[in-house]
Amino acid sequence: MGLDSVELVMTIEEEFDLEIPNEVAAKIVTVGDMHAFLISELRRLGRSDREDARVFERMREVICRQLGVMPEEVVPSARFVEDLHID
Repeated sequence: MGLDSVELVMTIEEEFDLEIPNEVAAKIVTVGDMHAFLISELRRLGRSDREDARVFERMREVICRQLGVMPEEVVPSARFVEDLHID
């Protein structure tokens, strides 16, 4: 994982107050993968009271801010490396 990837993971961890293990982070390829992990982890932590759509919006805000991309680019099928140009 490149520096941009590491920084994004750290910012997502901070935003959602959870940890993304390195081996999991390495397997997250798309925005949808990240969203699915967040929903699963929030449920596992007993914090499933958050709406899936709101989690996506918060995640999208972080990605846009961190990577300097437009919100319309951050869709579930967007690949971090190929589509959002993260290193």
